[in-house]
Amino acid sequence: MLKESGEILKNTISQKDISFLMFCASVFLLPFSINISTLTFILAIIFKFIQAGLKRNKFFESKALKHSSIIGIVFFGYIFLNTIIQTSFEQTINVFEKQFSHWTLLFLTPILLRGKRENKLILAAFFSGTILAVLYVLSIAIINKITFDKYAFLNLLELHHTYLSMYLLVFVNYCFVQLIIRKRAIKNSIGMSLVIAVLLSLAVMYFLNSKVAMIIFLLVFLIHSIPELTKKHKWIYALILVFILTIITVFNNKVNVNYERALDFRLQVWEMSLNVFEESPFFGNSTKSEKDLLNYKHFVKGKYQFVDSDLNSHNQYLSILMKYGVLGFVILAFFAINIFNKTNKRTSKKIIREFMGFMAIMLMIFYIENLLDRHHGIVFCTLFYNYYLIAIENE
Repeated sequence: MLKESGEILKNTISQKDISFLMFCASVFLLPFSINISTLTFILAIIFKFIQAGLKRNKFFESKALKHSSIIGIVFFGYIFLNTIIQTSFEQTINVFEKQFSHWTLLFLTPILLRGKRENKLILAAFFSGTILAVLYVLSIAIINKITFDKYAFLNLLELHHTYLSMYLLVFVNYCFVQLIIRKRAIKNSIGMSLVIAVLLSLAVMYFLNSKVAMIIFLLVFLIHSIPELTKKHKWIYALILVFILTIITVFNNKVNVNYERALDFRLQVWEMSLNVFEESPFFGNSTKSEKDLLNYKHFVKGKYQFVDSDLNSHNQYLSILMKYGVLGFVILAFFAINIFNKTNKRTSKKIIREFMGFMAIMLMIFYIENLLDRHHGIVFCTLFYNYYLIAIENE
C-alpha cells in the first residue's frame, strides 16, 4: 500500500490536484485536530470548485458518487425545509451551524474522491494518521509518566476513545481481509507484519477499556473467517477464536464489566428518544435541538438526574427517527440501495468482504453513539462509504 501510495502521491502532485491533496491531509489530521482537519477539508472543497470551474477535474469521478451526492442533497433539503415548516426560516438560519452544517458532508464528500486506485492514497493517509496519533500519545505518556488510557487521548487530542477504537477497527478489518481472503497472495514477511499490526491494535483497544470495540473485534473476525472455514484451516481459526475469547474474558475481569449496568443510562435515554419519536413519527421533531428535546422529556417524566445532563440519544437510529422521522430515515436508506445497486461482476470478493466488515463496525457503533453529529464521526462515515462505493462500482 505504501509503495503504491507513494506513486499515486507523485502523480497527484504532478497533476497539481490540490483539492485531492488537501482532502488527504484532512483525513490524515482527523485523529489529531478537529479544527485543522476541518480547515483543510474546507480548502479541499474550495479548490475542487476552482479546479472544476477551470475544467481541470471532473466534478464527480463516477455516476455512483454523483448519485451519493444527490441523495445527500435530498436529505439536506428535506431536513432544512422540515425545520422551517416546524419553526421559522429565521430560527432555522440561527441554528444552522450547530444542527445542519455537518449534514453538508453527505453531498460534499463525494466530490472530493477520485478513482479506485487514487483513493488508496486516502486510505494510506487515514491509517498513517491513526497510527501516528497512537504513537504520539504513547510517547507523551511514557515521557511524562502518565497512564496510557482513554483519558490520555481525550486530554491530548480531544479524541473520544469510541472514535479511536472505530478507526483502529477499520484498520483491523483491512488487515483481516489481507490475511484471510488474500492469504495466498501475500508474502510471509508482510503477513507477519499484518498479524503484529492486528495484535497491537487489539492491545490499544484493551488499554482504552472500550467494551464495544472488543465485541466488534470478535464480530469482524467471525465475518471474515467463517466463510473461509475449511478442514485444513479450521484448527487455526479455532485457536485464534479461543485466543480472542480469552482476551475478552481477561478484559471483562479487568474492567469488571456488567453490560446490563453499562447500558442502563443509555436505556433510559433511549426510552425518552422513543417517546419523542412517537409524538411525530413521520416527520420527526425539529423544533429544538436533540439535547433540549430530551431534557424536556426527562423533566416531564420526573427523571431529574438527566435534566441538563447535555446527553444526546446515544443511538444514531433513534436520533434520526426522533429528529427527522420515518421519512428522513427512508431517504438515508437510499445510501444503502445506491451501494448495492453498484455491485457488479467486476466487483472483487475482497472489496465486498472489506465493505461488510466496515458496515458491521459502523452499524454496531451507531447503536451506542450519534456518530454523524460530530466531525470525527461524519467525516469517517462519508469518507469510507464513498471509498467503498467507488471500489465496488469498479469504474
